[in-house]
Amino acid sequence: MTQVQLTIRSSGHCFAEGHHVMKGAPKTPVRFEAIWAEIDHPTQGKILYDTGYTWRFLDATQRFPQRIYAELTKVSILPEEEAHRQVDPAQVKHLICSHIHADHVGGLRDFPGATSWASEECLAQFDRLPNWRSWARGVLKSLFPDDWRETCQTFESTTQVSHDILGQGYDLFADGCVVLFPLPGHAAGQHGALLQTTEGPVFLVADAFWDIRAVTEGLVPNPIVRIFFEDMKAYAQTLAMLKEFHETHPDVPLVATHCPQAAKRITPHNA
Repeated sequence: MTQVQLTIRSSGHCFAEGHHVMKGAPKTPVRFEAIWAEIDHPTQGKILYDTGYTWRFLDATQRFPQRIYAELTKVSILPEEEAHRQVDPAQVKHLICSHIHADHVGGLRDFPGATSWASEECLAQFDRLPNWRSWARGVLKSLFPDDWRETCQTFESTTQVSHDILGQGYDLFADGCVVLFPLPGHAAGQHGALLQTTEGPVFLVADAFWDIRAVTEGLVPNPIVRIFFEDMKAYAQTLAMLKEFHETHPDVPLVATHCPQAAKRITPHNA
């Protein structure tokens, strides 16, 4: 089976209230790294799963009503942390968008030579959200390349596969090493990527949870976060599915975008 090399990166961070991230937790800030993944494929070249924040988030949220987003999400991003400063854009051939929230697509414009991938549901959400209120769903349209909607390829156009726990997925390159599975609940069209790496399988799960203890101990977010989520019922179903997957495959790491456990895997931007 084809295997890829995986490097976990981060571009910027924000802070969330601890008692929002986990029901019953102390009311202290929790640092949310904007984690993304650099994937080296032996024939497809370099692939990025998400891109984290860039300065464009700060620029896009200067005016009302988008400024409300910036007030709710206090973002810090240094120039050297941006994805294009950590990975040579000329080498990146594919960009996988787990979903289209701003902390996942901030660097799309910095990789003009790469093919973008997203789910059909992500594209549908992009189409139906007007610019003036897309921020309320975590989407800032100015972060996207001008031709993104016309050139973005869909997961659904690739080879379909089936997993006994994760259900129907999409084998991006038809070689089994990058397979996308729906992880609904947090955001419209969200997909995780089950990778076959040189170190063993790894499941990148985006924002399917914010802390691994939601899966291992049932410590779920405070119900107040429902205002930021697409579908809380689907979110609970996704957590249950990931719990079953984790219990069946305990040696497969679940790497979530903001999880403190995943943050320990980050390769520093200057390394």
